[in-house]
Amino acid sequence: MKLLAIETTEKFGSVALLDGGHVVAEMALPKDRRSSQTLHPALQTLFEKSQTAPAEIDIVAVVVGPGSFTGLRVGVTAAKVFAYTTGASVMALDTFQTVAFALSPHVGVISVGVDAQRGEVVAAVLRQTSDGHLETFREPELIPVAGWWQHAEQYENVLFTGPALERWREKVPSNLILADESVWFPQASAAGKLTVQRITSGQCTTGVNDDVWSLLPIYSRLSAAEEKRKILEKPA
Repeated sequence: MKLLAIETTEKFGSVALLDGGHVVAEMALPKDRRSSQTLHPALQTLFEKSQTAPAEIDIVAVVVGPGSFTGLRVGVTAAKVFAYTTGASVMALDTFQTVAFALSPHVGVISVGVDAQRGEVVAAVLRQTSDGHLETFREPELIPVAGWWQHAEQYENVLFTGPALERWREKVPSNLILADESVWFPQASAAGKLTVQRITSGQCTTGVNDDVWSLLPIYSRLSAAEEKRKILEKPA
């Protein structure tokens, strides 16, 4: 089973090729330009360096959010086009599970936060079981940054992680347990390995999550333009 993983939930991102659970190659997208400019050249380089043909890919795994509006659209569109043109299946993964999976073999409660702008985050609480699988304790919620810590207060020894920490680290109470900064952001290799785990463990079958036509990004909120239109359309 050969797999291409795409992660562009923030301004930048990464791509990876896996053969089974083995990472054949992984590349971080350059940080001097947006993913809309760097994703396709990175994919081309990835295939060339690994001597893999696009037609060999069985599954495209893509992190669908929440995250950056532009980044999500770039990654999801690329995954859909690639799957359509090559005949590969497509698998969607959310940001929370992708970030939490990278903490393996940590066993315990994990709170993942994604910056939603305007002083808010989208937070979810997960637990990694002893066999390495993830369970969601609290579904994602859009909450004020100050409420993130209370969102998981009913659980003990919570490990906090996620992209939101980069922006809000100075607001984090000193008594919280934080994951290492190197794993705050989702990684393409983690998305690929999580996809393989789900398939091989029987949690899902190839392509069962998503078809190339219905696959959509998960946004933390409506865009500013959509919110404005919603207000204008609201009856007086």
